[in-house]
Amino acid sequence: LNALSKTAWPRSSNTRLCEEYLSVTASMVGYGPNRGIVPITCDELFRKINSSTEAGVKFEITFSMLEIYNEQVRDLLSKTNPKSGLKIRQNPAQGMFYVPDLRKVPVASYEEIEKRMAEGTNNRTVASTNMNATSSRAHTVVTVVFSQVFGEAGSANARKKTSVINLVDLAGSERADSTGATGDRLKEGANINQSLSTLGKVISLLAEGQKTIPYRESALTKLLKNALGGNSKTVMIAALSPADINHDETLGTLRYADRAKQIKTKAVVNENPLDKLIRELKAENDKLKSQLATGPSQPLSTAIDPEAEQRLRSEIESEMREKLLANQYQLSEANTDFEVQLRNARAEVSDEEERLLQIKRRRQQVAHFLNLNADPQLSRVVEHFLPEGKTLVGRVSRRHVSQSTEEETGSWSERLLLDGISILQRHCEISNSGHTISLTPLAANAETKINGSPLVGTQTLMHNDRVVFGTNHYMVFINPINSEMSPNSPEVVDWHFAQQEIAEQRGLVVKTGEKVMTTDEQHFHDQVVELLPMVNEVNAISEELNKYRTFEIVVMPVEATYGKKKREATTLPVVMMRNLLNGNCWHWRYGTFLNRRYMIQEVYQKWTDGELHDAEAISLEEDPFWEPPEPVLVGTACVYLQSLAYGMDFQDKLALCDYHNVEQGSISVGVEPCNAHGEPVDDDFFVENPEQLVGKPFHFNVCIDQVSVAKQRFSQGLHVEYRTFGEESYISTQTMH
Repeated sequence: LNALSKTAWPRSSNTRLCEEYLSVTASMVGYGPNRGIVPITCDELFRKINSSTEAGVKFEITFSMLEIYNEQVRDLLSKTNPKSGLKIRQNPAQGMFYVPDLRKVPVASYEEIEKRMAEGTNNRTVASTNMNATSSRAHTVVTVVFSQVFGEAGSANARKKTSVINLVDLAGSERADSTGATGDRLKEGANINQSLSTLGKVISLLAEGQKTIPYRESALTKLLKNALGGNSKTVMIAALSPADINHDETLGTLRYADRAKQIKTKAVVNENPLDKLIRELKAENDKLKSQLATGPSQPLSTAIDPEAEQRLRSEIESEMREKLLANQYQLSEANTDFEVQLRNARAEVSDEEERLLQIKRRRQQVAHFLNLNADPQLSRVVEHFLPEGKTLVGRVSRRHVSQSTEEETGSWSERLLLDGISILQRHCEISNSGHTISLTPLAANAETKINGSPLVGTQTLMHNDRVVFGTNHYMVFINPINSEMSPNSPEVVDWHFAQQEIAEQRGLVVKTGEKVMTTDEQHFHDQVVELLPMVNEVNAISEELNKYRTFEIVVMPVEATYGKKKREATTLPVVMMRNLLNGNCWHWRYGTFLNRRYMIQEVYQKWTDGELHDAEAISLEEDPFWEPPEPVLVGTACVYLQSLAYGMDFQDKLALCDYHNVEQGSISVGVEPCNAHGEPVDDDFFVENPEQLVGKPFHFNVCIDQVSVAKQRFSQGLHVEYRTFGEESYISTQTMH
């Protein structure tokens, strides 16, 4: 049985991010008191087991939880994962893919599964914070293996029936046209939606009855091969948005689900005699080991050259090794004593519960930080305690960085080590003296914010203060001894509030409660609040990689970004990238910036992992920081056509203003009525009442006499684009000299 959940909602603001999470992730996992499909399924499974009266049957259940992020598999029940992710292998005999190093935990009750899910969520939070990953970009796969064992283990008549239940939370896909990513030169080469697009392709081909299916093109389709086209029953849940702006994405998701519905699978019972299975696997392993040691006894063919024969031998040997590994994996699972594993797992859970209980007690006695995350489920699950004395906040030792002698011999009793962008080796110092906690920067360039304002000197922290270390470590300070709060601090602090106050301090949005916002103003506000931490992040990465690019949020007219009015909005936030070496600027719309930011994160992750030794070595075509030259909007001007309504001409010199409403030059424009051939009309064309022209053909000429610009760098290659009200496309002039 398999359940897949997909969203149709785009990530276009913090509000919608929460909506998307609550629509899809909550459908699978649940949120607060509302349980999702995963806990309901597991609870029902154990309810059936407990009510079973069948004699001589033993039930064995194992639980695993993994995440697929950027085509890498991470085990969420393990605190450590390889940098390149866990390997996915294929069983050549069965054709199925599996993850040999994935941890499978025995469970005997729904409560144990609930604890393991909480453990996986906690590990996911730590990993996403350290890697600066975005949880909504990751697919989560919860697998429950349910086995019924008949007869005594080790007896000749012992047999096992097995069911694998995959519960998959698919990441939300970006809606390119609404976010503005359409046309980005790097969109097709990104891994953003690779798993989803491959899954869609696989579903379409299976629905058409094709024989060749590209399961190997993504990690997700490899792991779901059996669920999609094998021995299974699969359910897809599509979360749809009721908003008209998401109309196209909703239709796309419905088509996606409709194609999935057309796939026909036939489920049969997986039942194997245990002794026979073990004997066959051992015999086959002995045979494979012998063949690997001696090689084929006969020549492969006399008709092929030695090189081709050697390649063929290597392929055969590789397949034999894969089969041997798959058999060993199956043998280890068949020989596992479930009861022993269950006892060990329960002892581990007991130790973990004791540790969590100690943490809970400590939270009530010691001042500490709690993490904040855009995903509500990942907020307030990681704590950093601040005992009496001095605590150093610094960076985990990584490539290009060596531990300083001063740090090793410092007077700090504790160290809060963070791994992220803009975290210095010695970032700041936290002092706890008599339950009074203060924060002091240790370097002029140590990026730290308290309640949205930069930290410039020693500052005392108060309960519920928001602290940002670097660019991606958002925390709330909790003081259980002294609950006095700073002015304007809310009782409950979340990620959105922390972002809101930073945007307010920057003057990018109005302060909460100052005015009642329209729907479009709220949409604008939400986009700015969401973009701000992302812009800070890519600025920090650019500086660390020496890319000589800066990014900032600018407000531009809708006409300048989309070429036409979008809904009723008049302005939209866009991200401007500036080349510090030559001053050239590019403007990225919301979706294009999200796409580039994701790829910038990829480059940075490869650089920190040592896979990329020189960020300058990336080819221009693949460099997310590079853009080819593009037309620069110098300024805009409006020509009012009221005179034409009376059959009169109009001529004036108008100011050209940029998106900051700063004058950048001037343009002399004339408009005059004409006939259908473009010839000027005589004075008799004048009318006293514009209604006389209603319903009649009307023609006019546009004459651009002169354009002047203030900046010399814009004086070459100038051209003018214009359109009349209601038109979607622009008319462009030739280059003006």
